[in-house]
Amino acid sequence: MTSSALTPATMRLVDFLGELGGRWGNPPLPCRVHGYLFLAGRPLRENEICQALELDPDSLKEAMAWLEAFGLVESTAPEHWQTDSDPWTVMMRALEERRRRELAPALQLLRDCRRESATDRSADRRVDMQIGKLLTLVEDLAAIDSQAGRLSPQRLRQIVRLGGKAARFLGPVP
Repeated sequence: MTSSALTPATMRLVDFLGELGGRWGNPPLPCRVHGYLFLAGRPLRENEICQALELDPDSLKEAMAWLEAFGLVESTAPEHWQTDSDPWTVMMRALEERRRRELAPALQLLRDCRRESATDRSADRRVDMQIGKLLTLVEDLAAIDSQAGRLSPQRLRQIVRLGGKAARFLGPVP
């Protein structure tokens, strides 16, 4: 994909991925760059990316540093970048990094707050109950996540595909 091959649909999707990343708490620019690299399906030179997305080199370097820290891109040569072409692999890498950065600290904070709230005589019992409910939810999600991590990528794909087929059978996708 060269900048001359960018179609309105391609740019619309790249822009959407930037917006979507922002909604999920990620910086929009790296998400746009990642979307573009994914759609290209091959290593791209930094100047190609800058030209296609109308970026200055410093902004691109910041975006690439963020993507590299998340394990979503790799340098194939000086100033050449690529991402995996398999959306499942990309999604699993992103989820793993979010899990590492967010889930364990959230669990620790909730456990600490619950312990403190339970022993604080001045604490509102309703607040303590709500903290407990939130902790239970996050622990349940962490347990599901842990078990899903034991599945091979192929088995996980099969499960999700089967679930998707069953859901579409029950009703149309909005």
